[in-house]
Amino acid sequence: YSPSSPVVLLPLIDRMGDAKDQVREQAQNLILKLMDEAAPPMYIWERLAVGFKHKNYRSREGVCLCLIATLNIYGAQSLILSKLVPHLCTAFGDSNSQVRDAAILAIVEVYRHVGEKVRIDLTKRGIPPGR
Repeated sequence: YSPSSPVVLLPLIDRMGDAKDQVREQAQNLILKLMDEAAPPMYIWERLAVGFKHKNYRSREGVCLCLIATLNIYGAQSLILSKLVPHLCTAFGDSNSQVRDAAILAIVEVYRHVGEKVRIDLTKRGIPPGR
């Protein structure tokens, strides 16, 4: 796998926080391209997960949106979702509503791919069933 992936990913996470939509989209596209050409999706996500805690809310939102795109392109079998769902649970309580909304969209996407297993996991983490 590409040893440069981690070096490239941190600036891309920063770019996902850019004020311009086009810059954010291009950063996400490049991350998805890395999954296609440089390293498997989970390898990239193990390094991308730090973005869930980024100081810029747009970067945190972008990481959630990138997870949705990853699921739609590569499917749930390409990821170890049990490592990523806890980050989404944390994002449910984010101070920014756009991050919370993106986290909810991402968990809906996870649910679409894996079904009830994720609901059980969320219940174990203390997320109310109504949510």
